[in-house]
Amino acid sequence: MINILNFSHILGLAIWLGSMVTWAMFAPKLSTIDPTKNTTNTLREIFTKLSWSSFGLALISGIGILILSEESSSNWALSLGLLVLAGLIIFFHSYVPNLSSAIKGMINGAMLLLGLIVLYLSISYI
Repeated sequence: MINILNFSHILGLAIWLGSMVTWAMFAPKLSTIDPTKNTTNTLREIFTKLSWSSFGLALISGIGILILSEESSSNWALSLGLLVLAGLIIFFHSYVPNLSSAIKGMINGAMLLLGLIVLYLSISYI
């Protein structure tokens, strides 16, 4: 059971981080290609669903690992705490209107950094 949870956790983190990086690379270019923003809005909805679903998978599997983990030396609680913090930052970024581009850029950097730290902590304790 723990192996399935570990796999699910890493898979969720990988898809979550991959979708963030992919969106960060494509989003600035889409506004120049499609000034009407029809494509951009459609892709944003798809990436949002993918990102939140994979985040949920990582969070739920991480909670399962924390509950079932018998190792006292692992930092699953820290990893989960950072994942929750990243989720709050993503929620703030996605649903708080009128943020400047500089603040959104800083939030994007913080999300990516927290995601990479969570991925590192998760992999190092498996």
